[in-house]
Amino acid sequence: MPPSGQKNILIILGGSSPSDSLLKTTLKEADFVIAADGGIKPLWDIGQWPHILTGDFDSITLPDASPSNCRIIHAPEQNASDFEKAIRYLPTTSEIKQLTILGGIGLRSDHFLTNLLISANLPEEMPLNFRSDTEDIYRITPKYTVTLSIPLQTIVSLVPLTQCKSVYTNGLKWPLTGVNMGIGHQLGQSNVATDNPVTVSIEEGCLLLIINR
Repeated sequence: MPPSGQKNILIILGGSSPSDSLLKTTLKEADFVIAADGGIKPLWDIGQWPHILTGDFDSITLPDASPSNCRIIHAPEQNASDFEKAIRYLPTTSEIKQLTILGGIGLRSDHFLTNLLISANLPEEMPLNFRSDTEDIYRITPKYTVTLSIPLQTIVSLVPLTQCKSVYTNGLKWPLTGVNMGIGHQLGQSNVATDNPVTVSIEEGCLLLIINR
């Protein structure tokens, strides 16, 4: 576990691998790194190890030796995904300044959708985002409002993971004011950032803000 106090936590999964540039930038921001199974590969490619490596290790071959500061935890059970195995080792929510997930997007849509559904069930006050070289996905809950400065004219989408009540936005070309979103209600694909900061809040539910890089 990382030392007490708010920390930036990075989880690396085995989806589409981040570029070396994105990985190195995100690693610089991270205080504690967890890799799940194939998520270790991009780290090995740049000669790095996480603080924790876990999974059933069906997609990697572990070397004979590993650094002493890397804890390797074999988790062979098949009723939990790699993401679920990784989040077992998160500190308490109050100690998390930001949880960033690399490798959670791409390759297989079933893995990607499962990762999103798992994220919807994490504590509402936890700041959480999925990051890739092509997009950032921020989770918005009643206890976590997203406020970001992003390049003007950036395409953003609002995708409800659950039924969402009273969605409010600022800084978008087509603003939302107390709108209900979800199946049978309004959706929010392909909006545009026209002012900064962009803010998105909801009163009930779980909403994703997807920002195209």
